[in-house]
Amino acid sequence: MAKKELSPRRLKGYYKFSKKYPSRNAESYAIGESRKMKKKEQARKILFAFLLLCLFAAAYMLVYVSVDLSNRPLAEITEEETLISVDNLGTIRATYIDNGVLEEIGDLSKELKNAKKNGFNAVMLDFKTQEGYLTIDGENNGYNSVDSVIIEKIKEEGFIIIARIFCFEDSYAPQRLGAYVYEDAERTKIWFDAPAINGGRVWLDPTNQRATNYICSVIEDAVHLGADCIYLQSVEFPQARDNETIYFSQDSEAFNRNLVLMQFIEAAVKKAGICPVIIGVPLEGAEDGNQEKWGGTLFDTAAAICSPLLLPPENSNYIEYIENNYTVMNDKAKNNFSTIKIVPTVKNQAEDINFYEKLSKSGAESYIIIP
Repeated sequence: MAKKELSPRRLKGYYKFSKKYPSRNAESYAIGESRKMKKKEQARKILFAFLLLCLFAAAYMLVYVSVDLSNRPLAEITEEETLISVDNLGTIRATYIDNGVLEEIGDLSKELKNAKKNGFNAVMLDFKTQEGYLTIDGENNGYNSVDSVIIEKIKEEGFIIIARIFCFEDSYAPQRLGAYVYEDAERTKIWFDAPAINGGRVWLDPTNQRATNYICSVIEDAVHLGADCIYLQSVEFPQARDNETIYFSQDSEAFNRNLVLMQFIEAAVKKAGICPVIIGVPLEGAEDGNQEKWGGTLFDTAAAICSPLLLPPENSNYIEYIENNYTVMNDKAKNNFSTIKIVPTVKNQAEDINFYEKLSKSGAESYIIIP
């Protein structure tokens, strides 16, 4: 009776086959435990220790890298790494460098030094000449090649490279491409822009797909070589001499000349990619236009920049003439809600030793000077 009074509940006993009989310190199995459970317990401890070690190492590396990055100066973007685009093009003050200067690096260095001294930040080189020869393919055509060495040298001096490409004014490619302009409806007689005795030349046909594809391939090669801007010249139809009729691959009544040139410019811009395209055109082509040459005007096109050629006027101040036209034409673009920029092409005045200085101080912020 005494035992029942001491504890009314039944005590739980431990049996020799119990797997959870505690040891003295109640941390491991003392009775009925198996080797398998002991190994599991050890494996868990080892895994836990390993995870703690990994966590500590990761935290240490994170703190180390954070401190290192906070002390490291920001990387500076050099001029060579900066991509020239329509958005960051800014001011262009370019001078033309004759192909003959490229024969010796020393001569080129002197030319670049003078250009920098006179405030220029860009240089223009012929990548496809007026005769139609390429200067970037290494052919032995009497011209010095514009290669990677030349490009690297110019860019090392901090200049923007403008690649001038003559388009349909080309007396070399028509025979290779079969893209002639003709003087008869049957297209059997090749047209020349002057009598052969006077040095008449053939032209590429702007309506011929082979001709436009070829020019676009030259643009693509120029961009790959390292040109920053593409300057397209002679984007025009050839003019018939003595009011004669000339014939193209397409029937003249079936196409609009202005539309043909606009579509070509769009294709050229696509090939140039991020590289801005400049359309070099006589002042007439940017103002009043000409139906035979352009079918209108080339003032506002898919190109980023229109560059009208401003020739020295008679009995007038050339600097003021350039300044006034620059202001008027840029205002015209703004008033037409156009995104194009106007960068005039002007003729160098070698007899005026202060011409560069005067032009740099004028209201014309951008310009391209040719001989």
